[in-house]
Amino acid sequence: MIHNKKIAITMGDPAGIGAEIIVKSLAALNPNPENIVLVGNRELFAMAGLPEAYDIIDVPCNVLDIKIGRFNSESGKTSFLALEKACELVKENKIQAIVTAPLSKKAINLAGYDYSGQTEIIEKYLGSEDNKAEMLFVADDFRVLLLTRHIALKEIPGLLTGDKIIESILSLNYALVNRFKIKKPRFAICGLNPHSGEDGLIGTEESEIIIPAINELVKKYNIHIEGPFPADTIWLRAAKAVFGKTHQPYDAYIACYHDQGLIPVKLLAMEKAVNVTINLPVIRTSPAHGTAFDIAGKGIADSGSMKHAIELAFGLIELSTCYPENFSSGLNLS
Repeated sequence: MIHNKKIAITMGDPAGIGAEIIVKSLAALNPNPENIVLVGNRELFAMAGLPEAYDIIDVPCNVLDIKIGRFNSESGKTSFLALEKACELVKENKIQAIVTAPLSKKAINLAGYDYSGQTEIIEKYLGSEDNKAEMLFVADDFRVLLLTRHIALKEIPGLLTGDKIIESILSLNYALVNRFKIKKPRFAICGLNPHSGEDGLIGTEESEIIIPAINELVKKYNIHIEGPFPADTIWLRAAKAVFGKTHQPYDAYIACYHDQGLIPVKLLAMEKAVNVTINLPVIRTSPAHGTAFDIAGKGIADSGSMKHAIELAFGLIELSTCYPENFSSGLNLS
């Protein structure tokens, strides 16, 4: 059931499948149009078959320059401006959540916007020095947090500090307690190296960085966290729960880098998975896939992940403890 709350849904890259999966999802969910505001190009939404009942904040663009299935600077500019407008609605207290259709990182950079993804854009507009966005993927009770996001593999060891791990996991714990209403979350963290470093034989990040961070989380913050586990085996536990339709043994798994966490998410739950941005003063969800330029305009895009993203946004609005105006996740690393 969708309650009387307002969310903004952004079109994403207009050359991709964004408008299609939005229209399909709304048809499946049939929400009260008063709970929805769409942000994107009005003409392109109409071409995708959007009913007139829904409000649209129009993002003007040169529609003739938009070629379905082929991104360019015009499509990048349009998708960026739609997300920027949604962030403005948050600041104006007009919406409680943002649901974002996929955009193209190449396209927004072609348009002159130097960002590596939507999470980074939202963090720029709505985050602060003390509250950095965190990327959490959710498929029912299967949840995966990424400690690092859209960066080259060679940069990961330098960014995976003890403070970073502690900050991210405290933010995750805060979100699960206050957004998801899980009283005492249980976490499992992956090692960075094969076999979690094999006691230092294949790498020392586990013994020098991850394990000390775990110890501090347990002793100082009373966080229930286990690991580091070898990443080639910890996902077997998650898979058994997914395939057996039983509860996950952990409330969230923590991956050290993008592919370490997203390969199992997309293998096990692609059609259900939702990208949730946490540690910001707004709920943001997104489907866990990209623009799918190769099938754009063919009417065959699977809208399952977008539908779940919309449902989860409304669900989290209902569950959430309202954050105070001066939002803080309560981190104290001193």
